[in-house]
Amino acid sequence: MQEQRPSFPFNLIEGMMPKFPMIAVAGWMMVLVAFLVGATALSSAQATFYSDARAVREGASAGSAFVQASVDSHVIETWLPQFKFLGLGLGLMAITMALGSIAKRLRRMGQVISNHLPDDLRPPMPPVPLRVRVFQLSTLMGVMILLAALVIGIVLATGVVPAYYNYSIANELDLAQPGSALLAQLGLVGSFADWLNPLRMLGMAFLFTAITLALTVIIGTLRTQSAMLVRFQAEASSRR
Repeated sequence: MQEQRPSFPFNLIEGMMPKFPMIAVAGWMMVLVAFLVGATALSSAQATFYSDARAVREGASAGSAFVQASVDSHVIETWLPQFKFLGLGLGLMAITMALGSIAKRLRRMGQVISNHLPDDLRPPMPPVPLRVRVFQLSTLMGVMILLAALVIGIVLATGVVPAYYNYSIANELDLAQPGSALLAQLGLVGSFADWLNPLRMLGMAFLFTAITLALTVIIGTLRTQSAMLVRFQAEASSRR
């Protein structure tokens, strides 16, 4: 007996489950790219910025190598962690998709076994557990939150972050007066980490929750099938 296809968005999620190897590869490729960017571009920018005395680099004027290195360093530090966490999130999503595929195959195996039982001893197929839909939604929410964090990081890295740091530290940034545009930018630059980092952690929490729920679905399916076979054996033995 063919089960009814799930509704949107669960049909899209279940359609992605067999593609978990590609999702895992994409996630770990993003982590590798993040490592390479950090090891080359970020480390090079910081090496340039810290290559001279503090008074020299903080007194450098806009357009100098020191100011450009400061801009590059802060820009990369703004978007790179978000990119890296999205890669990690895709890796966790692949684990969830793999566990979901296992649970789905176990259910199909139970259905095949049930179809080969006599009609009078065949138990009804239990409905799809609610936890299946919950872990699917939790996976989707986690990845969407991490994607949103990356988009926010890119917006900041292409807007306020380079706009603020493209000035001389000692001659312009440190001399900014109350009510100035520079202090307004500093307020945003200094505060986004306080809410963007917890936002990433929220996305990761959704993904870890999804993995935990997917494992409980597999355990529950195995227990249900075991109980069904034990019950069938008991009823069949009593009719001999």
